Amino acid sequence: MRITRTRSSEGLSKQWDVVVIGSGMGGLSAASLLSTDGKKVLVLEAGLHPGGCSSSYTRKGYVFESGATTLIGFDDGQPMKFLEDHTGMCIPRIELNPSMSVWLENQKPIIRMKEKRDWVDHCMSHFGQDKAQQRFWDKAMYVADRVWNISLKNTFFPPSKPLDLLRLVTSNSLKDLVILPYMNRSVSQVAESCGISNDQFFRFLDEQLIITAQAVASQTPFIFGAPAICYPNSSNFYVPGGLIEMVFKCLDHLESYNGQWLNKQKVVQVDQVKEGYRIATDKGLEVQAPIVISNIPLWNMPDVTTGVMQDYFNKESAKYTDAWGAFSIGIVLSDTLDDELSLHHQFHLPARHPYSEWIAQSFFVSISMRGDIQRASKGYRVLNISTHCLPEKWLALDQDSHDKKKLEVQQYLVEQLQKRLPGANIAEFLHLDAATPRTWEKWVYRKKGRVGGIPQSMRRAVWDWTPPVTPFKGMYLVGDTTYPGQGIPGVTLSGINVYYRIIKDFK
Repeated sequence: MRITRTRSSEGLSKQWDVVVIGSGMGGLSAASLLSTDGKKVLVLEAGLHPGGCSSSYTRKGYVFESGATTLIGFDDGQPMKFLEDHTGMCIPRIELNPSMSVWLENQKPIIRMKEKRDWVDHCMSHFGQDKAQQRFWDKAMYVADRVWNISLKNTFFPPSKPLDLLRLVTSNSLKDLVILPYMNRSVSQVAESCGISNDQFFRFLDEQLIITAQAVASQTPFIFGAPAICYPNSSNFYVPGGLIEMVFKCLDHLESYNGQWLNKQKVVQVDQVKEGYRIATDKGLEVQAPIVISNIPLWNMPDVTTGVMQDYFNKESAKYTDAWGAFSIGIVLSDTLDDELSLHHQFHLPARHPYSEWIAQSFFVSISMRGDIQRASKGYRVLNISTHCLPEKWLALDQDSHDKKKLEVQQYLVEQLQKRLPGANIAEFLHLDAATPRTWEKWVYRKKGRVGGIPQSMRRAVWDWTPPVTPFKGMYLVGDTTYPGQGIPGVTLSGINVYYRIIKDFK
């Protein structure tokens, strides 16, 4: 892994075409596309490492991911392929198949294989109700394919004005528009309408959706839930050296097109001026640009704006009072793991883990590929655990109580891992590095330690989403708190959407 060093702002130009606040994949996607078109782009990052929640970090010579996560989006019609095709970048990656194993309680794992027919047969062998399962997965896969098909065509989605609604109708075929009613039907409602009544299957859906849509089956609209539960049927990939190598590809591309990024430059003020925007950082740096792209969470925006802009972002962020935090653990262990294991695992828990309240009854695990010596020396593997938690609960604790709870949850999850991941029970654990929402708030500057974006909700109409455009000319939003939300392909799509908006608005 390349060591990230603080970039000097000495001699930096004060005038830019575009300034991007934050270097997550949403901001870097927009920056890469705009710089390819000849725009002079500056990316400002508050932290040491680029990438935000799609990054990696080092401890004692080992490379850990920010959290347990998967990578898709490189198939035809998907955002990562669009990014590569339009910039000429090629992100190094190795395909995984199967992509994931799901471990129910006291049962053999469910293998999330890529081939659709094989997956449906495998699912039926676990849950029965063959005809109902067939109907459900046929419907889910059809809707998922249609969503991917139209996502890159509808760069004005979600509609923010009547003209956008008209364009939605005229730009899509009838077979695309027929999926729109699924905005008002939940995943669980569709499953029930297909004849599914297996409680264990609904638990399976809940736990799969919580890691993708940040909500359970009864809360997630099927139009978003279908691609969320079908993503293992897309091509899934591993990036040698960690996800930060994908991020570095974007930065290398940006700098090769006369763009620049600066780390350890936290933006503390964004003001509208005659020429566009003045952006100030905590290091005293001031730059100007007619276009600003914010890649920081919506909840952070009132802290860096004033006046009518602050009023707008206060109003928008107040819509979304519920969001999850993450409890994560980075582990180095000797490579005693079974040879045939997939690299990603979800474990259902017999009960909610300590201090999770009602939300977390599973945890997710990602493992470095055997032989990836950029991340771990020969004979060792790096493993990441991640599970949902309530950030407000952690932030309210005093330091002693926080540390006690942190150790309690860590011990519980590690015990579950040793008990259930084949080969982990005999492994030597060299290093454990746990993080709570308090850690996430300090590390990647996400307010209240909220990660993963805004949970899906049946109560939220599509026109209530915060759009990527704002009422302020030249200011745009990307990332997991604007459409389409969660995951690397989701935030990359948000960057693509803003790229097209800017092309249209600044002809």
